[in-house]
Amino acid sequence: MKENKEVEILELKKQIAALQQKCSAKTDTIVRLGQDLERSEEQKKGYAARVETLERNLERTERELQLVCACQNDMKIKFGTEKQDLIEDVEKYKRENQKLRCDRQELLDEKADLKKDCKTFRQTIAQYEVEKMGGAIKSTFSSDEGEVAKLEAHEKLQAKCKELESDLRSMLGIKEELLIERDEMQRKVARLSNELSYLLNGDPRRVAEDLDSLVAENRFLKAKLNTAEEESESIKMTLAKYKQMAEAVNVQSMVSRSPKAGDSEEKPSVAVINMKQIRELLASHAIELDESDYRAITTILLDLCNDKQMALAHSRRANKVLGMRLHEVESKLAVLDVKSRSSSPRHDPEREIELLVPSTSKSE
Repeated sequence: MKENKEVEILELKKQIAALQQKCSAKTDTIVRLGQDLERSEEQKKGYAARVETLERNLERTERELQLVCACQNDMKIKFGTEKQDLIEDVEKYKRENQKLRCDRQELLDEKADLKKDCKTFRQTIAQYEVEKMGGAIKSTFSSDEGEVAKLEAHEKLQAKCKELESDLRSMLGIKEELLIERDEMQRKVARLSNELSYLLNGDPRRVAEDLDSLVAENRFLKAKLNTAEEESESIKMTLAKYKQMAEAVNVQSMVSRSPKAGDSEEKPSVAVINMKQIRELLASHAIELDESDYRAITTILLDLCNDKQMALAHSRRANKVLGMRLHEVESKLAVLDVKSRSSSPRHDPEREIELLVPSTSKSE
């Protein structure tokens, strides 16, 4: 009995295991079917969205197509009107072109007529000029190229002749101006020659003003002006130096009036301006001089020496100017002496010239 029960239990276990396997297989199948169903739903949704998108695109395309059709119709209408306008413009331009061609032909005809008239007038002018010059007059007009070339050459020669005539007139004007200048220079040379002869011969008709004296006076005044300017500069420098010395003396006096607390004796200040004060200072034994005082005295002596040198240089320049003035006066006196001798009845003009020329060169 137990063995039968065990066998039944084993069979039941086997059946249970088989049923469990079948149940798990069914469960897997159901899960797969659920997943497939979900994927199908998602694909359905995607297809639905794509369909909606395609429908919207189709509607937009239809609207664009309608707009394009409307634009095409408008363009066809506009193209038709523009084509009609262009056809009208072409017709108008053709008519204008035809008119311009007619005008051009008329102008060419007028040009040819004017050329003929010009040629006729040239021939008439040439015949008139030939008649005026006394030549023979031709009765008939020749219209060949040789005659035209001759007329052109004649016109060129006539223009060149006119240019030469104008140049000749200008040259004659320049010649007249040069002649006037020459006459003026001749008169000037003659006047200067007379004045020179009057001066050399001591004639009373000579120029009253003495040019040499004026030149000498000008030189003297210039030298005097330069000397005055130099003296003014030296005076300014001296005044500035004396001003500095006075300021230094004032500073020293102020320092000497305010002695230090430890000093029991006051040292007298030294104020020196001229040589007399320097001599008195060096001769006196009441004032004790230190190194700074001796340096100040040396500086003052050096400044005085410089002043003396400047004054000496100015006096030398003044003496030089006076010497030059005296030399000029002596040369003028010599010239006057020679002139007074030459004014006597026994005078030699050649000797006078020999004496006068060196004296004038020296005075210059």
